[in-house]
Amino acid sequence: MLEKNIPISQLIIVVFLVTCFGLTNVQAKIVTAKGISDVVDGKKAKTRSIALNSAKRAAVEQVAGAFVQSRTSVNDFTFAQDKIYSTSSGNISSYTVLSEGINNFGAYEVEIEADVDVQELLMDIKSILKVNGWSRKPRVTVDVHSNNASIGNVLKSLFTSKLNRNGFEVFDESKKVQAGFVLGINADFLTSTSDYQGVSIASNSLSIVTNITRTDDGQVIASISFEDSKAGSNLAKVKQTLAKKLVNKAWRNLKTKILDFWQEEQYVARSVYLELEQVENYQQAQAFSQSLKQSVSGLLDVELIKYNQQKSQFLLKYKGWPEQLHDEIFAGPLKIDYKLELVSVNASHVILKIN
Repeated sequence: MLEKNIPISQLIIVVFLVTCFGLTNVQAKIVTAKGISDVVDGKKAKTRSIALNSAKRAAVEQVAGAFVQSRTSVNDFTFAQDKIYSTSSGNISSYTVLSEGINNFGAYEVEIEADVDVQELLMDIKSILKVNGWSRKPRVTVDVHSNNASIGNVLKSLFTSKLNRNGFEVFDESKKVQAGFVLGINADFLTSTSDYQGVSIASNSLSIVTNITRTDDGQVIASISFEDSKAGSNLAKVKQTLAKKLVNKAWRNLKTKILDFWQEEQYVARSVYLELEQVENYQQAQAFSQSLKQSVSGLLDVELIKYNQQKSQFLLKYKGWPEQLHDEIFAGPLKIDYKLELVSVNASHVILKIN
């Protein structure tokens, strides 16, 4: 209970400081980083500038390294990292030089304490990934229902091939990390025959309805239907021809809608439940909560909501999908520090275990 004799002005200051401190935890992170440069004869200022920029880049990498790794898919990852971290070094709102000078190896070294604006940094990284086409694409599960088993197999094979060739990851439902989207396909193949001047003619039609749904809540992202027909008695060839034609039509539209939705949604703050098994005690659960805040850049808030029988449950506010949260945790120091093992990632839940 507050004492009555505390001046109102002091209370206002306390509330202000607490509020600012809370915002700082969310929006900024203070890190220590070093940068080095070969000594350029006669150009001390240039030497120092190179080392200082290297230190800023290292500070940004320290804050967002796991975040970048969890969201980037590109052949030359080293090149992509260098461009991302160098471009994003402007997100250091302030820094203090802790030490500088020639180190034991004859290089000029600068050590800084940097205040990194985390949320601005993440938005800059999002823009860089989008502009360069480096964003990792979502996991997809293909689910086909058809009145004809062979046409169902053909459609699943064709859609899977399209997804793979365009950089998507296709998984079945047996994996520990479930897909972000389900590509659902309902297909009907019908054959009818008619006689024309004593000749029997086979007429075949294929209709497909494709739905892209988000796995965590079943939201339909896109729904497309097509139908086509072809005469012929060689059913295997007819099925292949019709399936290819309809898949090509559907894919042009589906690809754009999946990518646009994914690009926006992976930076929207969402509630994710994280369960941690084999926790020694409540104190370890609290320590893990603090480690999460320090290690996961896309994390806005962590609340320990339950601890019972060596199991902890946390409610997270996270900018991204559960599969990205898993990737970011396992790309950072938490995996080694706590000897973490993945149990499952499903919908809005991530379950980990301490070994």
